[in-house]
Amino acid sequence: MKKSTLPIILIVASIILIVVNSITTEAFDRGFWMRILSSVLLIVAMVLTIRSERRSSK
Repeated sequence: MKKSTLPIILIVASIILIVVNSITTEAFDRGFWMRILSSVLLIVAMVLTIRSERRSSK
């Protein structure tokens, strides 16, 4: 298994969670936005991790 496989899996899972949270929510309160924000920050962190691994392997 390549090193970049786990971050890609986490990115896909976070996108799925964002979609599910958007569909199933009844109120767009602070909790909703914190869940979305945490998923977005996880995606950003994984993209930066993948980019860092690619730069170090060159």
